[in-house]
Amino acid sequence: MLPAHRAVPLCGIAALAVVSIFCLNCGSSSSSHNLSAAQAQAVSQELFTALGAAMASGFQVPVPSTQPPLLPAIAQSIRASQPSGCTITNTGETCNIPITYSGPCPNGGTIGVTGDFIYSLDNSGDGSDSSTLTITPTNCALSNTTFNGDPNVTVSTQFSFQNNLPLYPITFTESGGISFGPNPSGSCTLNLNVSVTSATTCKVTGNLCGQSLNGSC
Repeated sequence: MLPAHRAVPLCGIAALAVVSIFCLNCGSSSSSHNLSAAQAQAVSQELFTALGAAMASGFQVPVPSTQPPLLPAIAQSIRASQPSGCTITNTGETCNIPITYSGPCPNGGTIGVTGDFIYSLDNSGDGSDSSTLTITPTNCALSNTTFNGDPNVTVSTQFSFQNNLPLYPITFTESGGISFGPNPSGSCTLNLNVSVTSATTCKVTGNLCGQSLNGSC
């Protein structure tokens, strides 16, 4: 039999072991604090809607007032030649179209887009775009969550023009972070690749808040 004075520390060790088993995840993040797949899809779609509306505003594309602008349709309607924001040169033109867009979210709050569409064209209307925009949601409420920028989402655009019209694919890369709540609540990062291949076709791949996205947008 062990001496009595050694029984106490052995019990203490056992107690610590039990506590450790029940607290393996204490203080660490888990999937229960991430957005669900449906919530991630809804947030992703709201980001695309805001991006489409900002593009429509910058490139002066008319959109129906009865429905949110769809990104593929807006991208297909872009015309590179602008009455303002472009500087004419002997070899073509360089354009810098400032964007300051803010719109309502479905259930309250707003989502804004700022930045510049920057592209250059030759005298035939051929050229390329390589721009950076910032999307900032503010208490943007959807049917199942409310999200904010943490601090924001950055969008990089890459596409070409031919005869002042965009060439497919029109691609976007979204990265950055958001916070969300109230159930669940937390913060997370996103990294999405978007490819528009026709006036009705748009595909998104990547990760948003721990959820893999691979579908239409």
